[in-house]
Amino acid sequence: MTSESNELLITSVKVDRKQGKQYSITIESIPEPIIVHEDLFISYRLMKGRGLTSSLVDEIKEENAKYMAYIKGIRYLAPKARSSQQVAQYLRRQEFEEQHIAVAIARLINEGYIDDLAFAELYVQSKRNRQGKGQLRIAQELKALGISREHISRVLQTIDDEQELEAAYEAAVKKLRSIRGDKLERSRKLMQFLLRRGYSGDICRKTMQRIEKERIFSVDVDINGELLDN
Repeated sequence: MTSESNELLITSVKVDRKQGKQYSITIESIPEPIIVHEDLFISYRLMKGRGLTSSLVDEIKEENAKYMAYIKGIRYLAPKARSSQQVAQYLRRQEFEEQHIAVAIARLINEGYIDDLAFAELYVQSKRNRQGKGQLRIAQELKALGISREHISRVLQTIDDEQELEAAYEAAVKKLRSIRGDKLERSRKLMQFLLRRGYSGDICRKTMQRIEKERIFSVDVDINGELLDN
């Protein structure tokens, strides 16, 4: 293909081995090569000798930026589910521009890679079952992760008071084994622990009443944290 007044010739095409699946394209009159992903290299047919208009070069750069943000997002999501806000923050750390991040996030959501509601459901299960956190604490953490109020309300509605009370009780009994002091001191520390874990005042009171009723405070703790009956 011969060069026309409005065309810039591709003079060199090299595989960018450091990046993998990316090509370094040298174009006449452009000081620095442009780097494009293999998929765009193929779709735009960026072979040596092809003529490109300056507007097409700008388009390729723009499309590549959006596509690379999308690819980076997929890789970031590979190990585990993450919220849309987490992915956006990661892409900002990778120095993508906001407009490219927005396009990538929209595509990832559309293709099912990001699902904030499903993420919130998994998060609730993990924090309740593995860490014994209460609804208030979980709601705060989900909000910090960018989950909408609607999604937070929806996932927390799946937890009834009995489940919350049982989770608080199990967390309290486990924690009590490592709390030292007299009964009053242990009771105070345990109440503070439950509140920090995000259980409501009502759930905390009912949990403390149950522990008192079952005489769990009558159990002491030795220096190794092992239970000893009085």
